[in-house]
Amino acid sequence: GTYFRDYPSNALLLAAARALGCSVTEVTTSVLAQLTDRLSPFHNLLSLGSLGLRVACAEARLLWRASRRLVAAHDVLFIGYPGQLDALLLGRVARASSKPLVYAPLVTLTETLVEDRAVVPPNSPRARLLRWLDRAALRAATVVIADTAEHARAMQALSGLPPSRFAIVPVGADEALFDPERVSPAQRAAYRRQWPNADAEPLRVLFYGSFIPLHGTATIVQAIAQLSASEVSCVMIGAGQCWEQAYNLAADAALRHLRFRPPVPADELPHWIAAADVVLGIFGDTAKAAQVVPNKVYQAMAMGAALVTRESPAVRSLLQHDRTAVLVPPADPAALAAAIRRLRDPAFRARLGAAARETFLQQASAPVRQRLLQQALEMACARVRGDGGR
Repeated sequence: GTYFRDYPSNALLLAAARALGCSVTEVTTSVLAQLTDRLSPFHNLLSLGSLGLRVACAEARLLWRASRRLVAAHDVLFIGYPGQLDALLLGRVARASSKPLVYAPLVTLTETLVEDRAVVPPNSPRARLLRWLDRAALRAATVVIADTAEHARAMQALSGLPPSRFAIVPVGADEALFDPERVSPAQRAAYRRQWPNADAEPLRVLFYGSFIPLHGTATIVQAIAQLSASEVSCVMIGAGQCWEQAYNLAADAALRHLRFRPPVPADELPHWIAAADVVLGIFGDTAKAAQVVPNKVYQAMAMGAALVTRESPAVRSLLQHDRTAVLVPPADPAALAAAIRRLRDPAFRARLGAAARETFLQQASAPVRQRLLQQALEMACARVRGDGGR
């Protein structure tokens, strides 16, 4: 499909499949990965139509490459993120070849563009088109992989599919990269010096991400504004839709103990996490934010970091307040500031970090994800054989 090959959820699922002993053939085109601003085509129908034409050409190439002989040589067709049109069109190929189609959408277009990022008005023709495309793509799959049970229920409501068509595989993290043992004391010390006011040894707080509404970056800035420079020092890494808002809030408040940095390569993130005293998750109050456990939360857990993130049904299925993380209400700067202040206690941070890493190993590590993916693949094959109906 047109999936992003390097996106963590896709890369981790492919790695899990290969670890299971599956022979994986990738048939892909990079038409979507070439977009410098992935939101821009959705601001008007003309740009959306232009993107649609390019994607249609890419899909035609994919259909040509996914020949009947190639499909026949494989047991499962697998569509990654993003893959709405891929699932819709290749679903026909799968049915014609009596092969199961497993679809791992990660997120729907509706929840991302309409509900979370609000770049498409909810009652507009574009929103109706996106909802139709999401629903059709989900219904084209034999089995849909969701990252949490809450997210699966949201996609069930959108698609009208029964729960039996969904499998849960947590997003997880790349343990070859996010391993606290891989960061040396010298590397940790070097990164610690990159926080503002580093000589005063304040509590080092880290956020990294793409500054989307789900992350609640304005809440983070407002929380840091309630804490003094002698208490905390914060670094926010990344860029995106809400970056300017967060930057302006920090500038208006003259926050010298908050520093913005551009995105860094993925292999640098473990060093930043290891150097931080506290790692921040997400704090948005959108419906999507309540349904997911983002990659950054799993990465912090894998690194044994002291984590603060928003409370939600999805998070409660993985984390326990004050045992594996500090959970706060969404979009609540005062609660976030109070949580950060509590984490000035190094013994508390150490207990949280150790418990978080243990929970990650038990619930979201590579062996766990491999087992759950194997179950999803077997379920899809059984459905096509008629054991469970299609």
